[in-house]
Amino acid sequence: MSVWNKPAAERVVSLREQYASAGEPAADLSDLELLNAAYESVLREQIDTRDRYMGLLTEQRKHDDAVRKAATRALTDHAERYAHHAVNEYMRPFNAVLYRIENLPDRPGPRQMEGLRQAADRVRFQLRNAPNHPAELNDPESARQTLRAIRHIVGLLDSREGLNGDDVLRLVKNALNDEAPTDLFAVADRATPKPTPPPPDPPFTGPGWADLKGFWAYQPDSSGAHVKAYPVGEDWYLDLWSDGGQLLAFGTVPEAEVGALAPALVTHADDWARDRSEYAWRRFADTAQATRTTSLDTRTELAPAPGRARQPSNSRLHAATATSPARPPSVTTASPAPTSTEAHPVPPTAPRRSR
Repeated sequence: MSVWNKPAAERVVSLREQYASAGEPAADLSDLELLNAAYESVLREQIDTRDRYMGLLTEQRKHDDAVRKAATRALTDHAERYAHHAVNEYMRPFNAVLYRIENLPDRPGPRQMEGLRQAADRVRFQLRNAPNHPAELNDPESARQTLRAIRHIVGLLDSREGLNGDDVLRLVKNALNDEAPTDLFAVADRATPKPTPPPPDPPFTGPGWADLKGFWAYQPDSSGAHVKAYPVGEDWYLDLWSDGGQLLAFGTVPEAEVGALAPALVTHADDWARDRSEYAWRRFADTAQATRTTSLDTRTELAPAPGRARQPSNSRLHAATATSPARPPSVTTASPAPTSTEAHPVPPTAPRRSR
């Protein structure tokens, strides 16, 4: 019977058997006191589990902060190089004028002064018509606000279907003309929300697995213990619970290992429920490593040796060599190896002519 819908009488019997196997006195406790003690134990386990979850979330937040700081640092380095290059390009005409001024003699002539004025006019013209003006480099054609408005419009309307194309085009044009989309939500309300397909089941699901809306549980029919699993980033966090509500093992593994690890954990549930002397995380780590090693050994036995093809049987070998077009029909597969004389026959010597 599943651990979720066990009657109170059967639960009391199970608790008494558990206390008896552990060597703890429980005969002087009433059924209500026994259930109360079990409830307090489960409550303490839930508090410990919640503390571990919060610790896991805290560690994940620290990791996210470290990744964000590294990305910000890399982006800052790129931005500084880009700004340095943009300033150098913008200062090039000024540097040209400064170079001409620095090379003027003590008493410049009229021709030299006229050349300097022409250089200044050219610099003024280049700066007026420069495509990479600093303001344009920072915000080309003041498009930052426009792009933000269009992104907001598209993000809201993308979750709707049955929209009027004229209304959508009008909203985009208004955003391009820097006009506020005042009736954006009215247009979205006239459409219907897109149906969101349910997420696909994980690849490890099968017999014994149940979707509990937010996490998955594995419990075979032959065991009262169960495993809870929920995703944490790219990995999955697994908890092994006994029939009496005890947390026996917990840890994180990749998604590809969940299908083989969950049954292996359940098989150890009865022994671990009787013996609580080992750490739960260490039991999980040892079982995961043993399951991983067993799976690797199985794949190694099934796979052929590297660089060597699987040898066919003798009948197949005989049939393949007998029908091969590159093999003379007179040669058989079972023919003995030729001797040195047969392999290299000596040609007969020609008779000598007498002079």
